[in-house]
Amino acid sequence: MDTQLADVITIVAVIAGAYLVGSIPSSYLVGRLAKGVDIREHGTKNVGSSNLSAQVGAWWAVPVVPFDTLVKGTLPVVIASEKVLGLGLGVEVAAGIAGIAGHNWSVFSGFRGGRGMTTVLGATGALNFPLLIVYGSVAALGVLFTPWKDSAIWWMIAVILMPAWAALLNLPVEIVWFAVAFAVVTAAKRMTSNTLKGSDGTITPGLLLTRFLFDRDIAEREAWLDQTEGGSTD
Repeated sequence: MDTQLADVITIVAVIAGAYLVGSIPSSYLVGRLAKGVDIREHGTKNVGSSNLSAQVGAWWAVPVVPFDTLVKGTLPVVIASEKVLGLGLGVEVAAGIAGIAGHNWSVFSGFRGGRGMTTVLGATGALNFPLLIVYGSVAALGVLFTPWKDSAIWWMIAVILMPAWAALLNLPVEIVWFAVAFAVVTAAKRMTSNTLKGSDGTITPGLLLTRFLFDRDIAEREAWLDQTEGGSTD
């Protein structure tokens, strides 16, 4: 086989494999095995560790978080890296984004999934650890030292700022594009995840903005939890 063709096949296989590994619905599987609960039908109906904790119990998220972080996020990047296959930084970035996309839109779960926030920690840490520290610090400092304690909006701010931090840290352009792609994926996930519509039954720009900022359809967190726990997210 031609060497160049073999390289292309390897790259495609790594990226596709990253998506498939990312697609493993770990929270759904743990919920089913632990308590027989289909978390796609309860609470926020999000197939991620937060909804698993709310519906099944926080301790059941303990094995899920490292799996989503290290296996879905870190492993694909490491496999593509110089330490293993040496496919180049661009492929490492593509594998990291593919793992996040798989977690968010799982092929094994009807293209439903989590928010990818733990998976991106693993991918970012494998690509550039200082960027991970800066990214996480924005959200942590916002929650700890400002009056606004809503972590959802601080994580979105951290996501938006990640490309700027990557550029300011003079990181390779591939890392900057990783940060941009992650911001796009996160925004798309937030604005398409929920199923509640506006009072007139439509999805409005205001509703999309609320989803973008707060990761829910209602700005007030307690009111949102009351509705999702009551099963009114359909």
